[in-house]
Amino acid sequence: MITSPQPAEGKTLTSVNLALTFSKVYNQTVLLVDCDLRHQNVHKILGFESNSGLTNYLLKGQSLEELIMWPGIDKLTLISGGRTINNSSELLGSPQMQTLVQEMKSRYEDRYVIFDTSPVLIGDDAIAVAHYVDCIIMVVEEGRSSMKDVKKALEMLPRDKFLGFVLNRQTGALGDKYYGYYK
Repeated sequence: MITSPQPAEGKTLTSVNLALTFSKVYNQTVLLVDCDLRHQNVHKILGFESNSGLTNYLLKGQSLEELIMWPGIDKLTLISGGRTINNSSELLGSPQMQTLVQEMKSRYEDRYVIFDTSPVLIGDDAIAVAHYVDCIIMVVEEGRSSMKDVKKALEMLPRDKFLGFVLNRQTGALGDKYYGYYK
């Protein structure tokens, strides 16, 4: 699961880039799932229309096979969010979502499944999805993500599933600081 403390810190682009990296560089099959049902962007970043998606499965019982899309990139498939909805935490915490995640895990053992979720501090969506995933990555933006927000978001997520951070839009040269000199 990829999330962030607040909106616009780069979690969706990080999710897409991670999926592309696994599929291209590591030659692994990836299923990218847009779970940010209030503000879906995965399909926009990959450049196609989204007429159906996760909400179709959760609300209408549409099959997983009907929802999986291929964006024209080898080893990469995705499930878009579908229709934007406001009461998304109830759907993401539903027995239908639990069934879907179990189906993805058991059906595709050699496939990585990446969930792009909403930011932790704007609702319960990420917390609902966190219970179903194996690990969580949090995207933070240099100069924007406050330590207060990061700590609060971390407290809301299961610690045993937290894998680490991605520092986004970093402007300074970490290598210079690491080796003790500055330009």
